[in-house]
Amino acid sequence: MNLRTPWVAAFLAFACIWGCVGQREISRDDEGRDSGRYRTPEKYNFRFIGYDDGIENPANDRRSYYRIYIDKAEEGRTTIGLESQEKVFETTLAPNRHLVTIEKWVLDQKSGRYIKLNNIDQPKPNYVYFDLPENRIVIVEKRTGANGEAEYRVDYERH
Repeated sequence: MNLRTPWVAAFLAFACIWGCVGQREISRDDEGRDSGRYRTPEKYNFRFIGYDDGIENPANDRRSYYRIYIDKAEEGRTTIGLESQEKVFETTLAPNRHLVTIEKWVLDQKSGRYIKLNNIDQPKPNYVYFDLPENRIVIVEKRTGANGEAEYRVDYERH
């Protein structure tokens, strides 16, 4: 019994030391690889891209844009395009956790003005939370299907 205790203690000490050293090397390695893979912010560090995927008839493809709210404050709007085309919004935000909420606006052919879609027709959900780290560009992409359900993809912009 006395012989086992020193071996167990030595094994545990070795495992702890090896685990700590191994983690440090992996962290440095990942950090070095990340800096080459991701673009660093210059003009913007947040980009929203929105489009509809479920439009099958060109007659139903209306001109539209999205109003963008970040942390419940209106920040601007996307470019204008057909619902099936990508509409883009870019800005600079402080590194933190953020909430982006969108409102869809479409061109009313009769009046020639853009009108906000009523709440029933707005993409669901119309918001997403995301984390914005330092020295990264976050891209939030929203794709809305034919049933009005939105899917969000949050990623970092790469080279």
